[in-house]
Amino acid sequence: MKIGTKAGVATIAALLAVGIAGCSNPVSNNSGGSGGSAAPAKSITVWHNTADSPALLDLYKNFTKATGIKVNLIDIPSNSFETTTQTKWTTGDKPDIMEYHPTSAAILQFNPSSFQDLSNQAFVAKSGDLYKSAGSYNGKVYAAITQMPSIFGIYYNKADLKKAGVTVPTNFTELMSACKALVAKGITPIYESGNSQWPTQILPAAYVADSNKGNVYGQQLFENKAKVNDPNGPMVKGIEAYKALQNAGCFQKDFATGTFEKSTDAVYKGTAAMTALHSDALTQFVQSAGSAQKVSDAVGFAGVSATSPTAWFGPSPLGSYYAPKTGDAAREAAAIKFIQYATGAGYPKLIEEGKTYPVIQGVPNPTGLAPIQEEYKAAYDNGATIGVNLPGWGTFPAELSKLLNGQETPIQVANNMQSSVEQAAKAASLPGW
Repeated sequence: MKIGTKAGVATIAALLAVGIAGCSNPVSNNSGGSGGSAAPAKSITVWHNTADSPALLDLYKNFTKATGIKVNLIDIPSNSFETTTQTKWTTGDKPDIMEYHPTSAAILQFNPSSFQDLSNQAFVAKSGDLYKSAGSYNGKVYAAITQMPSIFGIYYNKADLKKAGVTVPTNFTELMSACKALVAKGITPIYESGNSQWPTQILPAAYVADSNKGNVYGQQLFENKAKVNDPNGPMVKGIEAYKALQNAGCFQKDFATGTFEKSTDAVYKGTAAMTALHSDALTQFVQSAGSAQKVSDAVGFAGVSATSPTAWFGPSPLGSYYAPKTGDAAREAAAIKFIQYATGAGYPKLIEEGKTYPVIQGVPNPTGLAPIQEEYKAAYDNGATIGVNLPGWGTFPAELSKLLNGQETPIQVANNMQSSVEQAAKAASLPGW
């Protein structure tokens, strides 16, 4: 997969030429909820991830300046983003805008009827094929995506790898070799965030990436034509490879209490040589370094999979917005105004300030990208998606926690994940289940 030098960015499964219009759509374009004919409310409540970039935080402020509609931000901690969002939702609390994963699995989890239908909004037609594989379910669009997909791979401290005399790992064999060389030099090879849990799924999924070019394996899982717990399948092999890294002493001693926030600081400062995270973690790295350029001076990023430098990617929850149905026509109308601003008049500034590639037509690539941001693009060029729409996958980090703590074997993890997927797929009445 390649991204053009002028404008272009990823879909979940294929290259997408993109661009944006310079103004937002009229509220009458809303085709779901009751907000289409009502005057917008004077304020909206937004559930947002605390890992939002400064550019996204400015988007909320700029929306208020442009429309007069106040944004009340409700912080959802990045460290417990999924569980906190789900828990708040189940209490009956509903925001006007919800920042969350734009996947079919997420839409099913919250129920498509809970959201305003955004299918007729102008950004959909200006996003190429993006909404065929993200932000939609059963032909209807429910999430507005503003950011390039999250690219998952290895962050590495350049000085640590040089000290150990190893090159950047491009596959799991090389990753294991690098681990042993780093241990021999007294350097912690990989920082693992066992307490945060969600980062633990990145390496097993990374192993699978080169088996899923064109989302072939992921689609087989989704259609029940392949099993997560096939003993010779990519997922079981990936979980086994992850456990092998632990057994070889590749993780820091306190991996069980390790956190996402500490992982970026550890790699930037060189107390750990590597950690597996996504491209959105740059915001956290910048908090340690002070700027993206300083991050780039010390840290690099690359994809890694079973046998090749294939990164894996999925749609980012950051900057992906749902407009829940609240039953209040004025609030729903104001939510649509926010969607229209974020994908219209406010979008060019978001892209330039955020230094990220556009996914809606008409906006050029931002200027002044740091080297590490170019590395994200390079990793994406050789990337593959992996199971981002698979229902029931949310328990994977908890299962891996049991694996790391010796409570389950790799095949037991895979068996439990297969059961979770089967249960969720049947509950959603997916074809083939």
